[in-house]
Amino acid sequence: MSDSLLDIWSLRRRAARDSARHSKRVKEAIRENLRDLISDASIISSDGKKKIKIPIRYLDNYRFKHGENKNEEGVGQGNDGNKPGDAIAHDGTGQPGPGGGQAGDGDGEDIYEEEITVAELVDMMLEDLDLPWLEKKENMVEIETENIKFTDISEVGPLSNVDKKKTVYENMKRNAKLGVGPIIHKIRPEDMRYKVWEMEIEYHSNAAVYFLMDRSGSMDDDKKYIAKSFFFWLSHFCKTKYSNVELIFIAHDTSARIVPEKDFFRITNSGGTMCSSAYQLALDDIEEKHPPSMWNNYVFAFSDGDNWPSDNNKCMEIVKELLEVCTAVGYGEIDTDSFYNYGGLFSWSTLHEEFKKHINHPHFLTASIQKREDIYTCLRQFLKIEAGEDE
Repeated sequence: MSDSLLDIWSLRRRAARDSARHSKRVKEAIRENLRDLISDASIISSDGKKKIKIPIRYLDNYRFKHGENKNEEGVGQGNDGNKPGDAIAHDGTGQPGPGGGQAGDGDGEDIYEEEITVAELVDMMLEDLDLPWLEKKENMVEIETENIKFTDISEVGPLSNVDKKKTVYENMKRNAKLGVGPIIHKIRPEDMRYKVWEMEIEYHSNAAVYFLMDRSGSMDDDKKYIAKSFFFWLSHFCKTKYSNVELIFIAHDTSARIVPEKDFFRITNSGGTMCSSAYQLALDDIEEKHPPSMWNNYVFAFSDGDNWPSDNNKCMEIVKELLEVCTAVGYGEIDTDSFYNYGGLFSWSTLHEEFKKHINHPHFLTASIQKREDIYTCLRQFLKIEAGEDE
């Protein structure tokens, strides 16, 4: 094989390794900043098309070079337990880091910002999750996706489907048989190899997801922000992961109404709280438009639990009815007051406490959020992959 070909293939392998390292570094950076990213106000207030900047350490193509032997002589193999990526030597003369010390004259760490979309971020942070207990339903929509799957190799085909690697291999094999040697030389028609592809057919179960948000006066700015953040990520998760899903947005105080998505995230707060109005509207809409024989229905509600006491019993009854026509019902309660230690004040029994007393159903999911950093944990509680497995 010629030296030039070896160089090309070496570069290709190195590029693949660098790409894999880069992808791994991006995911590590996202994991390190995950809770901050999920609660980032600039992302939540955007239309979802905004590019998100992730700070990542620069990746250099590392190589060995002769050192100055400042501290030690000879060579060695490092310490036991070393693994790829570990630092294998330090000379102990590093400059002071950032902070209260004097400015150093050494090089700083190279940091750059990787831009990713909301959809890409959703893929990375929620890739192992799913809508719980998603079932196949009657009249599923059969979608011919645009994803092309290469399934075989052929000796005939269009030039656009040429498999370069297989073609080069066949050419080298033919030249070796002719005594020329295993080199690339005079590619002929009989060397050509083509990828054979087919369009994938995917079957998607119908799913309708209802978003119920308390917009009453007791939902202060912080509580409202937490609720909107949760629904922002849940809506983008559904759009990114499922091809055939309907999202229905319901806002309520003492009365409820279905609103457009853009209005749902901009709506202001006022009025008292009667959560039963939202549950009843969701139930009516399911019975009218999304029969459970054809749809996986999900209802996710968020409130501060400060519901009018006389309305609690009605909520219990409607939620029990919803569980008969829904694949799952989730309730998240925003309890920032207890986080800031306001628990000593008299308060009514929250809706969350009433649900725990009166509803015991495996597909009824509850969560309590005390601060913005809990949003990610709550998403995983409602979408954990274990819940999607058959019981």
